[in-house]
Amino acid sequence: MAVSDSKSKRRPSAKKRVSVAPPAPSGPKVLRIGIIQSGKILEERIIRKRETVTIGQSEKSHFVIVSSDLPSRFELFETKGGDYTLNFTKAMRGRISVADGVKDLEELRKGKETKKKGKVYQIGLSDQSRGKIVVGDSTVLFQFVTPPPIQPRPQLPAAARGGLFKNFEPFISTLWAISFLMHTAVIVYFETNDWPVESTWDKYLQLEEMVAATEATFEKPAPKVEEGEGDATEETEEAEEEEKPKKRPSKKPAGKAADEGPKKSAAEIAKERAERRAALAEQIAQRGINKIIGTLGGDGAGVISDVLRGGDVGADQDDLLSQVSGVGVARGDNAGKLRGPAGGKGSGEAADISQLRMDGGDATVKTGGPGKEKKIKGKVRKKRPSAIDGTGVLSPQEVAKVVNRRLGAIKGCYERALRRNPNLEGKITIRFTVAGSGKVTTARATLNELSPDVGRCIVSAFKRFRFPPPDGGSATFEYPFLFTPAN
Repeated sequence: MAVSDSKSKRRPSAKKRVSVAPPAPSGPKVLRIGIIQSGKILEERIIRKRETVTIGQSEKSHFVIVSSDLPSRFELFETKGGDYTLNFTKAMRGRISVADGVKDLEELRKGKETKKKGKVYQIGLSDQSRGKIVVGDSTVLFQFVTPPPIQPRPQLPAAARGGLFKNFEPFISTLWAISFLMHTAVIVYFETNDWPVESTWDKYLQLEEMVAATEATFEKPAPKVEEGEGDATEETEEAEEEEKPKKRPSKKPAGKAADEGPKKSAAEIAKERAERRAALAEQIAQRGINKIIGTLGGDGAGVISDVLRGGDVGADQDDLLSQVSGVGVARGDNAGKLRGPAGGKGSGEAADISQLRMDGGDATVKTGGPGKEKKIKGKVRKKRPSAIDGTGVLSPQEVAKVVNRRLGAIKGCYERALRRNPNLEGKITIRFTVAGSGKVTTARATLNELSPDVGRCIVSAFKRFRFPPPDGGSATFEYPFLFTPAN
């Protein structure tokens, strides 16, 4: 007995394994929502936070449901003071479990506990409420449940995780380190070494040296004399003395005139000057068109005709005279009654410059200012834009409002082209896509009956427009315009 008792004391007592259940989460129940369509569950979600739950076509909604009975976003479950309120309309069907029992939405619309706000009916929900709401082809099931515990994030074992440098390859790592060092060295070099900067004073001194080096001098350098050229140097100096212009004799008193030789009379000096002027006039008259111009005005018959009959081909008189009609020579017998050009109108009588008057004087002589430039204008008629593609929802009226505000840019593109071609008219259709941010991502002209320049200008203007952001993504529109001249 003693032995058995000692053995029994040596045996360790077996520990009982007790399974401990995780503590039940405390706090209010949360909303559990499921979406069913065509007998299949499309989505199920637990809303852990007490927040307003929305449905609709917008991607910002909690549950995306496509139905014509819904706006882009509809607040189905609305929170007020921590409690949920169900919002429903006449287009919705279903049954809800409330404190009085299970009731249809048609009964709830007539009940006293239901409030009406515009076109929306509201009824309060408790933690025991549940039911279903039918919207078009989709069914929304809801109930309040105890929030399940948050599952910890799964993690890989330490052996499978790896370290920071475990997957690094030595060769690639070495190349990366060398490249990093080289680029760093280049950056450091350019940051610490810079080109020398010259101050304004240094530039001024350099400019002063350049100006001083190019100063003009009037000193004649002495000629270089080689051996055996002494006699030639003296001859050169004598020749230079002869080439120097002789100074004009200065006026001296009349008492010293006998010592200077005979003096020319005033008549002889006037005759020499007249001969020089006549020789110079003859030389000028023989050159080109001056030969013709110089003969105008003088007595005699047909002075211009005599020049042409002489066969003078020294200038382009033929080209000049071929552009003139009705050229004649004024003579003493018909002075005052000059004939006008061939086919011209008017009396042809000569007038003195003093007889010309400004506007308001002589009715036959008027002055005019610069003509007014005719302003080119164009008309732009537009049709309603049409949505042709995209997942987003944007009203065509909103698109038309933006284009109406910026219509001047489109009209300016057409009027600039209308200055070059006054008969330009036609139709242009612009296809453009508005992104979720309201910016135009793409634009092009699908129909262009005008010039390519007008199409490119209008497309560039559309890319600068900003529209309201579409609900649910991007939207593509087509906008037709008709351009006609206004003049």
